[in-house]
Amino acid sequence: MALRRRGPPSASAPPLEDENLLGEILLRVAPLPSSLLRASLVAKQWERLAAAPAFHRRFVAHHRQPPILGVFGQQGRELVFTSLLDAPDRIPRERFSLRPGDEIDFWGLLGCRHGRVLFISTFRRALLVFDPVNGDRLCVAIPLYLERYVFGGAVVCAAGDDQGHVHGDCHSSPFKVVLVGTRENHPAIAWVYSSETGMWSNLVFTTEPCDGLIDVHFPCTLVDNVLYWWLYGHDNGILEFDLHTQTLAVTEGPSPVDINSINSRIIRGEDGGVGVAVFSYLSLKMWKREVSSQGIHTWLLQKIVVFHKIIDLTHQIKARKEAIVGYSEDAHALFIKVLFEREVLFKSLSHHSVLFQPLSHHSCGV
Repeated sequence: MALRRRGPPSASAPPLEDENLLGEILLRVAPLPSSLLRASLVAKQWERLAAAPAFHRRFVAHHRQPPILGVFGQQGRELVFTSLLDAPDRIPRERFSLRPGDEIDFWGLLGCRHGRVLFISTFRRALLVFDPVNGDRLCVAIPLYLERYVFGGAVVCAAGDDQGHVHGDCHSSPFKVVLVGTRENHPAIAWVYSSETGMWSNLVFTTEPCDGLIDVHFPCTLVDNVLYWWLYGHDNGILEFDLHTQTLAVTEGPSPVDINSINSRIIRGEDGGVGVAVFSYLSLKMWKREVSSQGIHTWLLQKIVVFHKIIDLTHQIKARKEAIVGYSEDAHALFIKVLFEREVLFKSLSHHSVLFQPLSHHSCGV
């Protein structure tokens, strides 16, 4: 029987020229500033794929949690940015630093979230929203002049997670600014600015007078859809604003004697609820709040982290000063400063990693 000679097999595209396969590979590179840029230098096809908006959305959705690029701190007349990444991902300080104006002394840093930074000037009766990535600035007038009020505030992305949005790619998304004010023996107040409408909401009040004031040393914490601020002059009181229901209330925090504005921070607990971290060298105590079916709040000590085992210190080392100087909600990371006699040791604690990084006192991550 004669055998029929077959022709050569049909040529197929090499794996790295198959856009579907290449997209799956690039999707899994580390979510660092230089990753896609360096990949785009390999070939025109890689550059076209990495720059496509559809791929960028997939990339953000795949990684979900963006890296912490760095921290902001107010130093004199400048908002100074300090990168927390190593080369080639380290961002130059001047790239994100800012001088809001000649009257910088009248601007105070309230915090940053979802890629934006918020300032307040009670002298100018205005807020400044700054996007360090694209350089956009928006000055928003405070609608009322309220003497003797102590203000706190927060900027949040207005695109909700229920729309499939992943925070970290919020630069083109609308945002909201929440401004809260406290005055001794007066109800606390809050109102919300929307970048979509360019308007402020009606004032919201607590039902009872608030006997504490916003602690300006504590940036607020966002847990689910609720913003939390510490109150000083009130025994561990917490002011909370619900973004969905637009309600403002004062609740009690845990009552250990070692809570103060330097060593404590409101955090998102491991179970997704609100918690409190209290750092006292050499341990970190983590409290969580439980709510009964009757709406009664109870604070429980969830865990104690023995600090010297994590950063390889011994009990014989004596700290002169320790402080929690920052907290990243998205990365679940606390930034802790320990000051010794001859050196300063900086530490970032998270559930999964330990990093040595320098931070300033009034700082927030972006």
